[in-house]
Amino acid sequence: MIDLHSHILPCLDDGARNMDETLEMCRIAEADGIHTIIASPHSRNGVYNNDEKTILPVLKKVKEAVKEKGISIEIIPAVDMHIDPEVVTFFKQNSQLLLGERYVLLEFPSQSIPPYTGEFLFKMKLKGYIPIITHPERNTIIQGDISVLHKWVEDGAIVQLTAMSLTGEFGEKVRKVSLKMVQSGLVHFIATDAHSSNWRKPILSKGRNVLEEILDSNRAKAMVEDIPKKILNGKVIESIEIQNSNHTSSSFVKRLFEKKLLLK
Repeated sequence: MIDLHSHILPCLDDGARNMDETLEMCRIAEADGIHTIIASPHSRNGVYNNDEKTILPVLKKVKEAVKEKGISIEIIPAVDMHIDPEVVTFFKQNSQLLLGERYVLLEFPSQSIPPYTGEFLFKMKLKGYIPIITHPERNTIIQGDISVLHKWVEDGAIVQLTAMSLTGEFGEKVRKVSLKMVQSGLVHFIATDAHSSNWRKPILSKGRNVLEEILDSNRAKAMVEDIPKKILNGKVIESIEIQNSNHTSSSFVKRLFEKKLLLK
């Protein structure tokens, strides 16, 4: 599997606290079946301002340590950006932090969506960048109405769901909205968004298992292998079918209740 979003580099943000924790996270990822992990520290969120100068030297040390410990995992650099007017300028100066030379990990504040978001995403596309909206299921505005994602996805934005959101580890509210997003065709792939070696671990298999139960094994595989691979290769992801967010098929709901994935 390929994990396109993690905070595995030590001492750069609120992720791994030191090299020992980074190495333990790599061991956990490898044991879970992850062979490639994207190291994407926060940036431009009012606290952290990472770029190539801060990320690449640390990544080099991590790769050396991983090789020395015999851990078979590839680590690729990126950055988890808050929406910022200077994003395009940032990536012109830090192109090594793009995924597949065109994909950008973008996160919203947890309790708001900037009013200029639609126009911002459109302009990014015009500049040749493809935005990946990270963990929108944890945004309170989207939790109240997932239809706000429809236009952005129709216009070519990619959506990443966090694996732990599907398993209920971020709470029941987040789990329910995550299931609705999957059912509505609003999710392209899942990632760990790992921050530590204890609670927020780099584990994808549990989320994949949930996807297999509510979708099927082939579509679950695509969300942890095929689509992430295409992104890393810079290929354009084909549009996914968008269903009416106000309509939840009875057969889908029935399956969720049967598998105890949706509580009354």
